[in-house]
Amino acid sequence: MTAKSANSDIIAFAFDTSYTGYRNQLIGAINAIHQKAGSDCPAGKCLLLPQGIDDAKDLPKSLCYSNFNSYKKFRAQIFSILDDRFEHMQPVPRIFLTPYNLTESPFPNINADTICRIVKEYYKLHQLGNILTVVLSSKLHNYKYIDFINVPKHMLSFPIRVRLLQNKKLRKKVLITIGIIHSFSKENVAKKKKELEDILSRSSRADNAAAHICKLQNILKKKKKAVICLGGRTEGSEIIFDVNYAQALFEHCVSLARHQYGIIIVNGPRTPNDVTDYLYEKAKLHPDIIFHNCKLIAQTDAERAKWRIYSGKFESEFSAHRQIGNIYPAVLGFDNTLAVHTVDSFSCCETLSAGIPTAISANGIHINKSIRPDTLNMFQLMTPKYALDFEEFVKLACYMELEPQNLRPAVLSNPLKVFAEAVLNRVSL
Repeated sequence: MTAKSANSDIIAFAFDTSYTGYRNQLIGAINAIHQKAGSDCPAGKCLLLPQGIDDAKDLPKSLCYSNFNSYKKFRAQIFSILDDRFEHMQPVPRIFLTPYNLTESPFPNINADTICRIVKEYYKLHQLGNILTVVLSSKLHNYKYIDFINVPKHMLSFPIRVRLLQNKKLRKKVLITIGIIHSFSKENVAKKKKELEDILSRSSRADNAAAHICKLQNILKKKKKAVICLGGRTEGSEIIFDVNYAQALFEHCVSLARHQYGIIIVNGPRTPNDVTDYLYEKAKLHPDIIFHNCKLIAQTDAERAKWRIYSGKFESEFSAHRQIGNIYPAVLGFDNTLAVHTVDSFSCCETLSAGIPTAISANGIHINKSIRPDTLNMFQLMTPKYALDFEEFVKLACYMELEPQNLRPAVLSNPLKVFAEAVLNRVSL
């Protein structure tokens, strides 16, 4: 019997989240584990939600301990989901995954450890056997209820490295990766590109978004392109991502446009609304720069109170553009295109592992190093071996006619295979 068939009854699960980046980590991890184990269970069926909720974006609050008033209430909510969903999951999952959510709370370690504690309590109470608990893309903490820790290299400080070297027992439960776990692939980009091309080809002049579609089509025909992928702020004040940065960023976009680049700017859930409004307004005035909103658009006053949902001057215009859908990552599939990520985001790991030419924009985003050294560590780890500093790329593009297709960086190894092997080995122990 092969190792693959021996593990085919091993499946992993997690609780779904509305945070796109963390959701992608979970999907990538679950799919990698199932593929390695020989299970045909898709990741989508293993992301659990409360009864009556079919989409994570409809959660009244995310399944995070810090969002509940007490441990008892949080435990009751998690138990209720497991009672409902485990009826439909066979065999019983042997692996539980949770993200290390830096966006939602200043205490992601407590949130991760607490949800793993509750899962272990549920398994013990219902005599379901052993469950391996895993946290993704985490700093190294003294976890009590987490069995396996994925620590990206940019999360390691020098004292932590020394601690790891001195503690053999701790090393056995840690997997260090360069970059984060994710579900991004060049194949999916190609699929999304085709879907976008189909949508654009079916558009007509009568569409409410006709002018926007026409501009996007013209930019995609450009020989050279850059896609600016905006990150943004967090719940706290450790990252300042403001209009001052947006102004400097747009000047770089204009510089590239002067040298026959087509520029596409996309935002994300963390992009502040004032930054979104500024860049959209400026892009409307430039023939070779387009801004496409990828944030959810507020429909109610309650949603307008949530900073991760767009509300601003252009709600009606953005609503008209929704027929196109989210154009990221489809626009990265076109020839001679540069992906530009902001330094607060770890999405650069996705494009770098897919072999897509990538730059990182850092200057002008103010980050509290004492709270978030990981973002700056990532920048130093990735540039210049894997990615270029965006300011440096702009200079080279303007003065030396550098094009994305001329870049020959090292391709960042995708950690999914190593991760899946390490997790399954732990289950087998």
